[in-house]
Amino acid sequence: MFIVSAKFDPKKITCWAGALGVVLIAVILLVSHFKGASSPGAEAVIAATDQERAAYLESLGWETDGVPTETLTFSLPQPLNAAYEEYNQLQLEQGFDLVPYAGMQVKRYSYAIQNYPGHPEDVQADLYLCGDTVIAGDILCYGDQGFVATLQFPAT
Repeated sequence: MFIVSAKFDPKKITCWAGALGVVLIAVILLVSHFKGASSPGAEAVIAATDQERAAYLESLGWETDGVPTETLTFSLPQPLNAAYEEYNQLQLEQGFDLVPYAGMQVKRYSYAIQNYPGHPEDVQADLYLCGDTVIAGDILCYGDQGFVATLQFPAT
């Protein structure tokens, strides 16, 4: 039979527990910050004005001149057709979902993007709003090497 004895200093235990608590809180805050930053649609965004929409795009890392190049009003089909179902997969990747807005009137605002890596022109950001709330968005590149991507700024 073994007997182990240890002497604990209450001041040191309190100090270590406090330091561990501070580190734990810092880790939680960092994880929640980066988790939110990685998903443009994670939280509802109100963007009623050109200035608010441009600020939202800027918060995601995009540079625009703040004025839409095109504005289009249309109704989403009810139910979503195959093309919108496919497009909605892109939206689901970034935290948006068009299904709750099927059959509703939507407005698309397109902004010329000035800082897409490797594509100095022919790139636009599209924001889709129902009322004043952003419900979807994408980055669209025209031309031979065209693509459609999420609003997430690409890693360089």
